[in-house]
Amino acid sequence: MIEPAAPAIALLAGTTQKRQLLQEVLEGFGYRVIFAGAPEDLDCAALEAIEADAWLLELADESELADWLLEQSPVPVLLGAGEVPHHESEDYPRWKRRLLAKLLPLLGPPPEPQCPPPGFENAPPGLPPARCIWLLAASLGGPAAVKRFLDRLPATLPVAFVYAQHIDAGFEAQLPVILGRQNTWRVLNCVSGAHLHEGEVLVAPIRRSLSFSPEGQVRLSDTPWPGPYQPSIETLLDAVAGAFAPACGAIIFSGMGEDGVQACGRLRDQGIQVWTQDAESAACAIMPEAVKDAGYSSRQGSPEALADALRYWVAQEWPVAL
Repeated sequence: MIEPAAPAIALLAGTTQKRQLLQEVLEGFGYRVIFAGAPEDLDCAALEAIEADAWLLELADESELADWLLEQSPVPVLLGAGEVPHHESEDYPRWKRRLLAKLLPLLGPPPEPQCPPPGFENAPPGLPPARCIWLLAASLGGPAAVKRFLDRLPATLPVAFVYAQHIDAGFEAQLPVILGRQNTWRVLNCVSGAHLHEGEVLVAPIRRSLSFSPEGQVRLSDTPWPGPYQPSIETLLDAVAGAFAPACGAIIFSGMGEDGVQACGRLRDQGIQVWTQDAESAACAIMPEAVKDAGYSSRQGSPEALADALRYWVAQEWPVAL
């Protein structure tokens, strides 16, 4: 089976430094940069001969070439990537997320990123390991609810999250961009052997199963998830409890079905916190209500109320300066 080629981007930037930087970032996302040129070396006929899936223009002044592309290009034209922060700045991952968020609607996710997309890089040096791990589980209506939860919660807490979302595999790459926008949480794809650090959200893969070593390292397997759901919330609840108990918990957000109900009972038997989104705030209350009706939810609330409760819980269980 032939793998589809990554979408091709043609880049037009006014300075050599900007061209090199943007090319590196775009290829890091997994896109192909088939052209990176300076405007003074080109004319409209040369642009017409370049066959790309999209153009990215980063020009300081008005340009005849930009005007021609905007009027004549048969493919999308993206104007400006914005001022690029220093690569060690905390704003740099946010800038990369914003750029990828602009590209995804135009090109879709690349089939095989050459390196993790923005926010998925290895933890910055010195970032402490998370003191406790909570599973965020959701199905229908989940991304909006989980984003409200993360937007409310400061990423300075000594916690990390594993996010299990029932969703089509084609949308998996977009979840970190959606969840990480307008907050400072580092939303990651899974990397085998990695450890979770404070301020991180690990998105469970759809086509590969996820577990954790006794030392808390991420383990990925090509073996499919057991049962009808991908990812399996039931499996992940047991995996989180097995690796991180008692320093763990679970929140069941909006969704259909009853995936995870029995595992929530096993967590409660160990004294581990299980909370659920309330019916009033959930787009679909079937999944959280199933956990509540089984008697396994010790707290219910809106995403914002659950975020406030978690902040209080952390202050009580793992005292730090918040």
